[in-house]
Amino acid sequence: MEQPHFTGCRINLLQIALLVLSFISQGSLAANDPFRVDGRPPQVGYFTSEYGSFDADLIEIEMLKELAGIFGVIEPRQYSILRKAIKRDEITSEQIDGLDPISYLHLFRSRSKITYGIYLLDEQVAVLSTVDEPREIWGIDQSVFGRIGIDWPTSDSESVDDIPSSFPASVQLTQPYQESKTILDLRTVRARIKVSYPRLSRKLEDEVFRVRFPKNYNEQFPAGVLVWISPSPDGRVPRIFETALDELGFVAIGVDNNGNQREITDRLQNIFDAIETVGSRYRIDRKRIYLTGMSGGGRCSGILQIAFPELFAGAVPIVGLDTYHNAPTGDPGKFWPARIGRPAVKWMNLLKERRIAAITGSADFNQPEMSVRQNLLKADGIEIRLDIIEGMAHTMPTADQFTDAFKWVDNLRRDEMVESFKRAKELKVSYQEKYDDFDSKDTTQRKMLIEIIELAPWTEPAWWAAELLGFEQ
Repeated sequence: MEQPHFTGCRINLLQIALLVLSFISQGSLAANDPFRVDGRPPQVGYFTSEYGSFDADLIEIEMLKELAGIFGVIEPRQYSILRKAIKRDEITSEQIDGLDPISYLHLFRSRSKITYGIYLLDEQVAVLSTVDEPREIWGIDQSVFGRIGIDWPTSDSESVDDIPSSFPASVQLTQPYQESKTILDLRTVRARIKVSYPRLSRKLEDEVFRVRFPKNYNEQFPAGVLVWISPSPDGRVPRIFETALDELGFVAIGVDNNGNQREITDRLQNIFDAIETVGSRYRIDRKRIYLTGMSGGGRCSGILQIAFPELFAGAVPIVGLDTYHNAPTGDPGKFWPARIGRPAVKWMNLLKERRIAAITGSADFNQPEMSVRQNLLKADGIEIRLDIIEGMAHTMPTADQFTDAFKWVDNLRRDEMVESFKRAKELKVSYQEKYDDFDSKDTTQRKMLIEIIELAPWTEPAWWAAELLGFEQ
């Protein structure tokens, strides 16, 4: 008699057994996984230089984020990288006794939070230790933090520039420099530039970034930023800008060896990295970053303004301008080619909220092209003006001519700042009339204070609101 076959049944039972073992294994791992809050992945993670205590919703606000000492954020996809770096060898509390944390990691999920002190055990191993008792400790490969873009704060004066004691001053920033989150890799170039660019090849450690401070510079208040894109290897900020920079309170940034001879991808990437480096060392207004450049540098300023309108508030291209149009020369079948693709609708709409003030001269060989491109941009609803200076050739304008153009570009943001400050002061008065004491559990009070800070960060009303929320100056 033929025996019955149970092969399919045995396979199903084996699969079930494997699933059970997998579940048990995952449950065990979760219980010993520092990168979970209430057994689930964190919604956000922050690195701070000091311990502190704050709510996750408050530090979404840029001013409060800086006051909290946040220097790094963990993206959701990075938790799996961190988990793989956990050491399986046992680490004891005695091994970190007497050591001070080099920083803290705060993990949030909904209303729950876990804070770890981070200790350096040796050159290879870091230690995560819970702040609250009972103490839980994990070893982790120290190099993993560098792989997710986290650099520990340092008191080394060689890596952070002191603010000059006299102004105006032009400073060559010391290394190391900070890489921007905006990287012109193949994906970004395809999405934003939309034309073929060489592969990014610049080495950040080989670059030279410069910054010029305005007179009466106040390090406590965010300064606007003017980025100078030079056509030559000399990245020093031209003196004709000094009138505008000092009057309006702008810092200016330049990059050496970043002229027309440089590959376009590296040249533009240096702009992003220079801004990030200055922003990591000095307080800047990221809603007030403008571009200018001459000749090929002017063309670069147009490309960046069109491709990244969320990062740049406006531009003043000088004797050179590129757009996304094949601009007709006037001769049949001939045109000046587009060196950038047309922005997506989202970025085009934002570009229409910016201003471009281009400058050329009646004797500049680029004047005809710039005039055509101005008309094409205007037809697309972009606010642009073109100053054609009588008798000026392919040269820089005067200080007064540049200042006039730059003020026009910046007026939108300045008017917005004035109105926001006025509204913040009115809200402060309204709050004081309604409430005698701050109640941290009153959501209406918190919303009012947060709105004041968001309207006019770093101003007197914002400092007042921040202190009520527990952040000290």
